[in-house]
Amino acid sequence: MSHYYNCTFKITFIFPLLFILGGCLGTKEIQSEVYITALGIDYSNDVYHLYFQAYGFTNVAGSDPSTEPAPIVVGHGEGETIQGAIDDIEKNSVNPLYYGHIQTFFISKNILDGHLDEFFDFFSRDYYLRYNTLAYGYEEDDIKEILNVHGLFYKPPILTFPYDPNEQLFFNSFISTSTVQDMIKRYYEPVGSIMVPTIKISEDYWMEDNKSKNILKISGAYFLSRQEFNGWIKEEELSGLDWFNKDFNNMKLLIKDKSVSMFIETIDYHIEIVDNSIPKYIINLDIKASIRENPKNIGKETIENEIKNIILSQFQNTFSKGLEINSDVFNFSEKAYRFKPQSWTVDKLNSITEHSIKKFNIHVFIKDEGAKK
Repeated sequence: MSHYYNCTFKITFIFPLLFILGGCLGTKEIQSEVYITALGIDYSNDVYHLYFQAYGFTNVAGSDPSTEPAPIVVGHGEGETIQGAIDDIEKNSVNPLYYGHIQTFFISKNILDGHLDEFFDFFSRDYYLRYNTLAYGYEEDDIKEILNVHGLFYKPPILTFPYDPNEQLFFNSFISTSTVQDMIKRYYEPVGSIMVPTIKISEDYWMEDNKSKNILKISGAYFLSRQEFNGWIKEEELSGLDWFNKDFNNMKLLIKDKSVSMFIETIDYHIEIVDNSIPKYIINLDIKASIRENPKNIGKETIENEIKNIILSQFQNTFSKGLEINSDVFNFSEKAYRFKPQSWTVDKLNSITEHSIKKFNIHVFIKDEGAKK
């Protein structure tokens, strides 16, 4: 009797395990798939071009320095549609492609100027793609060159700035990063603008093995509004955006002719909308800063005035460059639209001119006087 129950128990216990183990038979080994980590997209000669950046699973997982550069594989497909370009590369791939690790999109000016609808449609239909994927534009550099840039110490691309910008933004908060979700949210809005930071290759800052080292850095930004492409503004002309960055972490400021080095600790701003026939704006900006170095022993009041002049100059320059390309780069019109949408027509909301800023109040508080000579 006990033998019967023992057999019954073994069958009852082992039989379900066969189904569990059997479910593993169709799985793929991680080394049998190509892991796509970035996509570059362009449109030229009536054809979509997709560039796939990929490398092996061990390189995705490993972050330790190596004596050999982690190999980067760049694939290229083209087609009359974006899906057609994907099909083209998939038909010519030696391994299945996996898109679940895509962290970054590099989008050409040709896509931003007239083909974003097709891009958003493709994006919404692919369940592997995530809306928090980072998005960058590119202009002069060849996308194949951009996708082939390694990190310092032979690190793979996913450990560089365009894939994980948080570390660099900790020391330099310039320009908010943009995701595909940010672009979609603003694309159909009747006011405001979309900013897409642009990436370029630079060899001016680092050397590796006694040779100039290519790195990727922000070169400026493309702007779009009301589903139209506005233009591009270079990095140094966008410095006014520093003072209105919701993702602000830290910022260094140098007063060159005074040899004063500052550390901006906090930025707080509030924008008031004046209810006129056309909306105007009063900007209130509060800055808290520390002096890191002051070898000439410049007085605190003088430094505060210098900071105010720098902020005002940078703001006016960036604001004017936005007007030149008919773009509200600070999205002031969006604040008026949210504040009192029935007060103005869309045309009046978008009537941003040099007279739209009624007043700019800047208050600077210096927390300590830093190192003196």
